[in-house]
Amino acid sequence: MNLSNKDRKLLWGKAGNRCSYRFKGAVCSQPLVLTHEGNDVVVGNECHIIGEKPGSARYLADCTNRESYENAILLCPVHHKIVDDTEDVYTAEVLRRMKSEHEEAAISDIDTTNGRIKFETSEFVTEVSDADRAVGMEVNRPASFTGVKSTLKATKVREVIGFSTNQGLTANLSWCSYCGKPVPSAHTGSPPSTVSCPHCGRDVPIR
Repeated sequence: MNLSNKDRKLLWGKAGNRCSYRFKGAVCSQPLVLTHEGNDVVVGNECHIIGEKPGSARYLADCTNRESYENAILLCPVHHKIVDDTEDVYTAEVLRRMKSEHEEAAISDIDTTNGRIKFETSEFVTEVSDADRAVGMEVNRPASFTGVKSTLKATKVREVIGFSTNQGLTANLSWCSYCGKPVPSAHTGSPPSTVSCPHCGRDVPIR
């Protein structure tokens, strides 16, 4: 897409480096920038909501903001193909709603009350090769984690660290009073008062 610098920053910043696909309860959390063999690789696609040219998905001749943040959505390659090949299902209205819901979810990952970052039901994959040191996940500010998986793939590395923080790490195990299932979580810095249950999504007090 031929976006301005401001619109491109808005698009990627509001999407939180994740595919924006959300449809009938299915949510894609595919990161759109990966690290492979020590290099950053952009795998995300900047996609038109209203198609770029005649014959493209959801094309409208009278669209006046075709190359803009408002007409753009970030998707992984798989979901880009799906939404364009089934445009009768993925209408412009559906994509706009999908984008809006995804951006709201990305914003809610930061607790603005105390600046605490919340990582929920996410997967982080780090690949490092030919380096002195590899860190799978590094968090140096107050944060809480529920339903998070971090994978570190290291080859030809002298020192390997799965998780690094300067805040101190504490693990918790609570039980959800709504669904009765265990809620393992962890936090750096001072503890939050609640965490989200990865099973039912309700807020659970940390005990």
